[in-house]
Amino acid sequence: MQVIIVVISFLSAAFGVTIMYNAVYIPTAKLILISGLIALVTYFVLKQLQQSKNKKLDKLMSISMTLFGAMFLASLVYSAWDLEKFLSRLTMMKLALVLLGIIGVYLNVVFIRAEISYKKKRGNQRIEEQPNKSYFEKRREEKEKIQRGNVRIVLGASTDNDDN
Repeated sequence: MQVIIVVISFLSAAFGVTIMYNAVYIPTAKLILISGLIALVTYFVLKQLQQSKNKKLDKLMSISMTLFGAMFLASLVYSAWDLEKFLSRLTMMKLALVLLGIIGVYLNVVFIRAEISYKKKRGNQRIEEQPNKSYFEKRREEKEKIQRGNVRIVLGASTDNDDN
């Protein structure tokens, strides 16, 4: 169900950017804000109910929210632009939509790349724990130490104890 919500929100954001850029329909900022928030709240509610962690869905939802944000700000620019002699409202809205969309998607990609790079570096720094030795391996090591002449004192020995 999460996949369906993410795909619908991404397609609606991409479709919204397309129709806004082609000036077929320019929705109000309130309508874009409400639809984006509905998609976001629905996604997080379903995520909590299903208790699933899918990083790819999170990243795609982040990109779609970025597109909703670019649409929201471009719609605000369209409704508030007063300098018609300098640039028309439509041209300024298209400029804002393209610039904000490109910058937003670029920042998403940079964040994803930084996260991948951090995980690789962090994974290299982790110290892996050595597996527990079996009883026979411990006995063999003790015999080798005795043969080399190492002095050792054993106060108590048990097969259940790891401190032999």
